[in-house]
Amino acid sequence: MHHDFNFELHARPSLHFEGPALIEHAAFLPVISRHPEIRRTTTETAFGAEMQIIVEHHTEFVTVTRVTQLSATPESWPHIERSEEELAQLAGEEGSRLICKLSILVLDGVAKEIGPRLNTFGFGDTAVSSIGDGAAHVCSDFLVGPDLASRILLFNESLNRHRLGRMVRRVCEIETYRSMALLALPEARRLAPLLVQYDSKLVDLTDRNAKAARTGHRLLLNEISSLSAEVIKATAETRNRFGATTAYAKIVEERIAELRETHVSGFQRFGVFIVRRFRPAVRSCEATAIRLEQLSRATMHLIDLLQTQIQVEIEFQNATQIQAVADRAATQVKIQRAVEGFSIIAISYYLLSLLKVASETLDHAGYHIDPLAMLVSIPIVIAGVSLAILRVKHALKAEH
Repeated sequence: MHHDFNFELHARPSLHFEGPALIEHAAFLPVISRHPEIRRTTTETAFGAEMQIIVEHHTEFVTVTRVTQLSATPESWPHIERSEEELAQLAGEEGSRLICKLSILVLDGVAKEIGPRLNTFGFGDTAVSSIGDGAAHVCSDFLVGPDLASRILLFNESLNRHRLGRMVRRVCEIETYRSMALLALPEARRLAPLLVQYDSKLVDLTDRNAKAARTGHRLLLNEISSLSAEVIKATAETRNRFGATTAYAKIVEERIAELRETHVSGFQRFGVFIVRRFRPAVRSCEATAIRLEQLSRATMHLIDLLQTQIQVEIEFQNATQIQAVADRAATQVKIQRAVEGFSIIAISYYLLSLLKVASETLDHAGYHIDPLAMLVSIPIVIAGVSLAILRVKHALKAEH
C-alpha cells in the first residue's frame, strides 16, 4: 500500500529537453480502460535527430507525447507531425476517439519583435503571455489546422531543460484537461430543451395538484412519477460526466496559475484567452447539473406531497368505513336484543299455551288444577326461558 502511494508522487515525471524542439501531444479516449501508467521510449529519426515518445494512461484518457529535437532553428513550422492514426498506434489505442491534438514549437532566444515572428509562422490573431516570471513567452492563435492540431509557439529565454519540460507539460495539460472538461458540453446542449420541458411539466403538475379534487391525486401521482423517472435517468446518465468537468476545470485553472504569466503589450494574455472562452462552457455544464438536481428534488417533494394526500384520503376512507362498520354493529346489537326479547316472549307464550292445553285436558279428565297455579307459572316460565337464552348467548361468545 505504501508503495502505491509513493508511486503517485512520481507517476507524471516532467519532460527533459532543450530547444529548438517540436512537441506533438495527443489525448485519446480508449476503447478499453486501463490502469494508470507511464511508458517512455527513445528512438532515432531518419535524419538523426533524437526523439522521445511518452505514453501515459490516465484514469479516463490516454496521452502520447513525442518530443523531436531539431538540429537548427526553423524558419517555418516543421511539417513532421504524425497523423491521428499514427499517434494512436504509438499510444496502443487504435480506434480510440481523439480528444485533442497539440503541436508546440520551442525556440531558443529572446522574443524580440514578436509580431513579425508570429507572422512568419502563420499565426493570426494571437494570444501572448510572458510565463515563468519572464523566463519564456507562449503564443497561440488556438486555431485547429487540417491535421486537427492547434499550434503553440514557445520562446525560451532562460529556462533550463528541466523547467522547460515542466512548462511544456503544463501547456499540454491545459489543452488536454480543457478538452476533457468540454466533453460534457454536448450533453448540456442536448439536455437544454429537455430541461425546459421538464420545468414546464413540473409547473403544470404542481398547479393541477393545487386545484385537483381528492379523487384526482392518484392520476397526478402516476404522471409525476413518470416525470421523476425521466429526470433521475438523465441525472444518472450525466452525473459522472458533469462531475468530471468540474474536476478538470479546476486542474485547468491550476495549470494556468502555475504558468505565472504576465501581460505582453499589444496582446491578450494566453491564460485569459482560454479562461474567458472556457469558463462559460464549464458554467453551462455546472448549471445543467444543478438544474437536474433541483428538478429531481422538486419532483420528489411533489411525489411526497401527493403520497401524503393519498394517504390522508385512504385514512379518511378507512375511518369512514370503520365508523360504518361500528354503526352496523350497533344496529345489529339492537336488532339482536330486540330479537332476543321477541324470542323470550314467543317461547314463553308457546310454553304457557302448552301448559294451558295440558291444564284444560287434565280438567276434562276430572283432575282440577287451581287457576292460581297457572298464574304463578307465567313468571316462572318467562324467567326460565330468559335464563336459557342468556346461557346460550354466553356459550356462543365463549366459542368466538
